[in-house]
Amino acid sequence: MSGSHFTSLNPQHKLFGELKETAPAWWKFIKENIKPGGFYIDIRKNNSLNVYYNGGSLLKITLSQGGIKGKIHEFYLGRTGSKYIDYELPHLPADADSIKKRIALRYSDTSESGIKARLICSSGTNYIDSEFAFPEIVGKKINSKGEEVPDYLTTRIDLTKIENGKIIFVELKRIEDSRLLTNEYENGSPEILSQMGAYNQFTQKHKQEIIEYYKTLFAIKRDLEILPLSLAGIDNIDEYELCENVELYIEPYNKLNQARIRRIEAIKTILNRNNIIHNL
Repeated sequence: MSGSHFTSLNPQHKLFGELKETAPAWWKFIKENIKPGGFYIDIRKNNSLNVYYNGGSLLKITLSQGGIKGKIHEFYLGRTGSKYIDYELPHLPADADSIKKRIALRYSDTSESGIKARLICSSGTNYIDSEFAFPEIVGKKINSKGEEVPDYLTTRIDLTKIENGKIIFVELKRIEDSRLLTNEYENGSPEILSQMGAYNQFTQKHKQEIIEYYKTLFAIKRDLEILPLSLAGIDNIDEYELCENVELYIEPYNKLNQARIRRIEAIKTILNRNNIIHNL
């Protein structure tokens, strides 16, 4: 896919200007709840925003027909269904507690989504994006109608952080994840090695595009005053570089025993041997 997938993000988009200039009460409420255990906001490439709670997409905010519109999953309003439907944004302050309870039913604190939310919302956090996705055309395929259409491969990475002059992608795994370790390592490499290798190839291929994209995203978040407090003192990231090596964050066990210690050591050995940056 061409670089336009990155460059479609526009800091002058009317949605961002409207939010800043009009500052509606529901938007102030969202910003006031960007805190540990609260909301976080991601900017999307199509000039929209996603508001998350505990890893669940609470709201999708777009500009449509000249006005700011919200969409919410039916389940979070206590309805039966699986679609995102129109939502009256001024209702959010009154509805927030019940919505958060329903999100927590789907995304527990110990799920990958819940862990991701905890990392993003932690005090001193330096994460500026989550659920990065980039589709590329990798060839052609035949669809159900017998027509030749583009075949896409989408690269998805969990988190992006700003640290020590670097833009860094971070992949999240729970320690129990089977992709971290095969039963017999000598008979096959764990899936995590090919996954991290593919990520590193992706960052090398699209390095400059990614840097420019995150410069723009950072500027939008700064202008809307939704950066993490730890990054609020940074004017821009114009001189920041992309770390081509994607980091791996592994959520540890709550309790240890001998079998778990052996598993941790085996995983560490494999990751270190393959020069993968990790937190174990």
